[in-house]
Amino acid sequence: MVGEKFKQCGACKKIWKTVDDFIYDTDVKVLWLQVIPGHPDANCIIFEHKTCGSTTSVLTPKLRHLLEREFEDMEDLYGTEECNNHCNTRDTMAACEKKCVNAQDRELARLLVSLKWGD
Repeated sequence: MVGEKFKQCGACKKIWKTVDDFIYDTDVKVLWLQVIPGHPDANCIIFEHKTCGSTTSVLTPKLRHLLEREFEDMEDLYGTEECNNHCNTRDTMAACEKKCVNAQDRELARLLVSLKWGD
């Protein structure tokens, strides 16, 4: 369809027509995963658009197809005693071994970082 776009930068108005255009753009850098407690479909991956210095987010459900396995329906452990608290920090993108919906989104963020390694 004419005029379709995956994402548009809110600051400089650059348009990425497809997911691939966006994630493989060397001017787009993965910053962190933002977890929305109790609402995993509202989790976002935050990116920096290096061209203009702004940040933009993409809802994780729009990117989950990039995982090479099915996204499992799991419990949200964020903030519970079972949680490793990885989602509470921006300092590291360490993997989380917990059976948690947010751990899967963390895996997705780590995948995106690996695709853009060297940024």
